[in-house]
Amino acid sequence: MTALSPLEEFDLQRPTVEGGLALDEALLESICQGERRFGLIAWSSTDHALVMPRRHERLEGFPMARRALLDRGWPILFRSTGGTPVPQSPAVVNVALALRCRVGSSAAHLEWGYRRLGDPWCDWLASLGVQDADLGSAPGAYCDGRFNVRIAGRKLVGTAQRWRRVRGCKDMAMLAHGAMQVGETPEALVEVVNAFQDAIGDPQRFHAASHVALAQALPGLDLDSALPGLLERLAEAS
Repeated sequence: MTALSPLEEFDLQRPTVEGGLALDEALLESICQGERRFGLIAWSSTDHALVMPRRHERLEGFPMARRALLDRGWPILFRSTGGTPVPQSPAVVNVALALRCRVGSSAAHLEWGYRRLGDPWCDWLASLGVQDADLGSAPGAYCDGRFNVRIAGRKLVGTAQRWRRVRGCKDMAMLAHGAMQVGETPEALVEVVNAFQDAIGDPQRFHAASHVALAQALPGLDLDSALPGLLERLAEAS
């Protein structure tokens, strides 16, 4: 198993949303600068924010939407990956995996990156007694993609990737990120995303039935005790 540095613990970190996004960025940058070949962090925010690509800022209705969401206690923050708005709150656990690697074709390395994160995640769920965890799309989910971690076809974990060149060589740095809803109900978070859609005048709406929270699939799970098992599986696969 790849050794973790003192800054990369299996304990869940509790930053603000802004702080958590900065942790992800710093982890990727450490790979890019050649400081390490592997990194792994898990965090869950102490506050709430709706996080989205900066391109949304160019929408005509964005200023009004930003005020409307802030009035609801959901400030808007930006991320470097694509997709649609994603809520971050204490009900969401984020895991960021960073690796230094060589790549082939674009399509091949993107699928490899998603499976490098998603397959151990599915194995972890199976070890907890979930029999129907897999990777795939969840139509009707916000920020849907082909490599969500699903339970019975419902989105549990949204995944994203970033790739950058390692300084001074041809190696690449990959950051694969997963955001898993662990608490609250899917309705609570979907409603926030749909409120933004309504405020910008976008008719697309997302559906709570396309999502599932870990607490629904595994009632009574002690997440603090179980989460290190996920991180260990992600580290052992390096």
